[in-house]
Amino acid sequence: MQDLWWYIDGWQWHGLQWGTGSRLLICFHGFGEDAARFQVLEAALGSDFTIVALDLPFHGGTRLDASVDAASLPVNWRLLIQQIMQRFHQQRCALLGYSLGGRICLQLIQEMPQLFHLLILLAPDGLHHNFWFYFLTRTYIGKKLFRWHVDHPHLFFGITQSLERIGFLSPSFKKFLDGQMNTRSKRMQVWRTWNSLRTFVPDLAQVKKNIQRFEIACYLLFGKYDRVIKPDYGTTFCKSLAQARMFILDCGHQLLTTETAMFIKQQLDLHS
Repeated sequence: MQDLWWYIDGWQWHGLQWGTGSRLLICFHGFGEDAARFQVLEAALGSDFTIVALDLPFHGGTRLDASVDAASLPVNWRLLIQQIMQRFHQQRCALLGYSLGGRICLQLIQEMPQLFHLLILLAPDGLHHNFWFYFLTRTYIGKKLFRWHVDHPHLFFGITQSLERIGFLSPSFKKFLDGQMNTRSKRMQVWRTWNSLRTFVPDLAQVKKNIQRFEIACYLLFGKYDRVIKPDYGTTFCKSLAQARMFILDCGHQLLTTETAMFIKQQLDLHS
């Protein structure tokens, strides 16, 4: 494992590298995690790929200069991807996104599809319209409420308790939300991260057109018991998309395992 660093427009980016393969695989993790989660891929994929996993904004070692306002300085994702590919002397590469990282991958396929030949999505966010993401990051009232919530969480917890009581939230999903919001530091991380990704609302029709036009192989994996990202979202996305192969595994939301990595390896070998 090797540490990697990039410095772009006030952002300090941290990543980790595994593997010795000739192809490049860039990975994006889920909320509250970090690049180290992708070490589980090394044994299965490290001989085929050089694996580069990035810490998302405000996760791990990825930081914004303290003198810069995150709300006024969006991430230059195009320049970041280009610099990574230049470092590893690649013209095209593969993407892998888990959960929130899936939203990033979808947006990259929308904006710069010519750079990618393979897309692997594990329980990806971004396959359906997320009203709360849009409201809290793109509207004036929503942004004010979102920031207020960081220091005054009682309203949020009151609402989620009521929604669980009347059956609009499953106990497992409420537990997931509570785990993301139960301290001020976690709430601030949610606020900062969502704002850094506020423009990432993938146009799925365009994403599918780009996958077809640039012949990007696409693999989607979901957990059968996932209450956070439902497999139904993948079924809808894969309709009329010949390049897409979708699989439902016997697990929940946690798909970053050595078993999943081996399954991906098997599928890539089968269809190569």
